[in-house]
Amino acid sequence: MNVLVPTAEALPAGWPLLQGLLLLVFPLHLLAMNGLLGTTAVVLLIRRRNRPLDRALAPRLTASLPILMALTINLGVASLLFSQTLHGQFFYPAAILMGRYWLAIIPLLMTAYAGLYMLDADRAALRIRPLPALCLILALLLTVPFFLTNQQTTMLDLTHWRAYFIEDGGSLLNLKDPTVWPRYLHFMVAAMAVGGLFTALTGRRLGEHNPPLGAYAERIGLRLFSRMTLLQFGIGILFLWQLPQPVRWFILGGNLTGGLLLVTAVGIALAMLACAVQRLPGLCTFLLVMQVFVMSGLREVVRHASLAGQFLPADMPVLWQNGALLLFATVLLAGTAVLVWLTRQAMRPPATAVISETESEDDRAMRL
Repeated sequence: MNVLVPTAEALPAGWPLLQGLLLLVFPLHLLAMNGLLGTTAVVLLIRRRNRPLDRALAPRLTASLPILMALTINLGVASLLFSQTLHGQFFYPAAILMGRYWLAIIPLLMTAYAGLYMLDADRAALRIRPLPALCLILALLLTVPFFLTNQQTTMLDLTHWRAYFIEDGGSLLNLKDPTVWPRYLHFMVAAMAVGGLFTALTGRRLGEHNPPLGAYAERIGLRLFSRMTLLQFGIGILFLWQLPQPVRWFILGGNLTGGLLLVTAVGIALAMLACAVQRLPGLCTFLLVMQVFVMSGLREVVRHASLAGQFLPADMPVLWQNGALLLFATVLLAGTAVLVWLTRQAMRPPATAVISETESEDDRAMRL
């Protein structure tokens, strides 16, 4: 046991329950976060091209970004709460080591959130130049997961903790860890793939009222989705190779659960590529949700293998807090129902989505 690791606090519920809740909310957070980041990048790309169909598609994708941001933050808070409860003795020291960057996450998110709302509200008045605003927002959204990646790898790299005795100002990033950049790229390329699929699904919905625009959005979305999914194979191999050898072999042959999850993930990725070629965005979405849950489980296997010898879940003290658990379950169910209703309301096509065949080009340009 590393002497730098503090004593674990008692869990408010059994480990299996808390671990199961983490494996429920974290994949949902990833889906929302990837959709937000990837769709923002898609909007930036089509804004730069500035073709007629791009000008028509960009406002519709922009309108969904504040919603995705809200889902990302709410589900992310829940994920962080469960993660710090389960691994607090590793989570908090890692956050302290990079305290300045960790505290910067909140203002970065608030700035990006405000920018998305302003961009959506200004899409008709055009008082804000969309390209510079999108570049700034995307830069902020790319910075936050970079900080989170550093924090998560610092949790697992206990040798990096000794640097605190040399630099205790809260400015330590885990840049020397060989897994930082592959892990970060793995998430960012996944975000681009999800953004492409979200664009394709938006196109499928728009196709009911505007077939040319819907077909265009579906085509470019599935093309991006398939290319990024294919790129993930290379990044995944690089990430796996950069893991410490004991962890890598634990996944490849030393643990049945890890091996099955890895094989399942590869199979689902191949199936998603086949569905993208066949232009089946609905089936791609179903497979993507499965993939995110599988990869989240594999992530926990990597975490436990990396911390082997430092703690065992069975040894964690438990002090049941039944009242708090009942309150949490009630709020979770009520909040989930509200989020589902809000999402359905937000995803309804606007009454102005139908473009009249007799509409003049000047009127159409003014409306867009």
